[in-house]
Amino acid sequence: MLRFRLEPDEAELLIRPEIAIVAGYTARDREAVLEHIQELEELGVEAPPTVPTFYAVPPQQVIQNKALLTTGIATSGEAEAALVVDHGQVFVTICSDHTDRAAERFDIALSKLCCQKVVGSSAWRLDDVAEQWDELELRSWIGADDTPYQDGALGSLVPPLELLAAIPWRSEPRSFIVLCGTVPTLGGIQPSPRFRAELFDPAAGRRLGLDYTIEALDLLRRAEEDDPSLTPAGVG
Repeated sequence: MLRFRLEPDEAELLIRPEIAIVAGYTARDREAVLEHIQELEELGVEAPPTVPTFYAVPPQQVIQNKALLTTGIATSGEAEAALVVDHGQVFVTICSDHTDRAAERFDIALSKLCCQKVVGSSAWRLDDVAEQWDELELRSWIGADDTPYQDGALGSLVPPLELLAAIPWRSEPRSFIVLCGTVPTLGGIQPSPRFRAELFDPAAGRRLGLDYTIEALDLLRRAEEDDPSLTPAGVG
């Protein structure tokens, strides 16, 4: 069960999502998306079947914790707006598509399943921000010193209702969450023991935020530490 405080009236929203959907390749600039896909193909990453593309994640992978545990050291957060859909009503919150970057090199869908997704505890009604959606700002910071990590407007991504309409449902659930895609990092993808993000509405001067720590349970000795030749190509 996920619990949100709806702003500005502070009503409570309780939702038990049946599934979470992670949307990828959601930039509005289709030419830039195709160029990015070509770059990834040159690195050995398979092209997506559709653009945008959608990855299903079990609902128990979506958490509202202040700490996230992983068993891999090559993971990182990724700030996104998320659509919370419940019986036809649509709400907006902030989330992090925390991803295993080592797994991502081999299988993007698999990488989405390796880490839990962290969502904020507050939300807005989509109707309240629909008119200024493109101006909403997505930002994130890493580390104890809040190093700027991402900064971009949602206008660079596919609009929310268009994204919802593109999901290829076999059977649409009554309650679900959609992670809408992200904006580029400022200096490249980096792991960090802390990730903070916010969705800022400059028109109303309000924001949705999340802040969590990451602990990697790196307790087992890896084979490649004894024999570097066992390290898969492209994985550090």
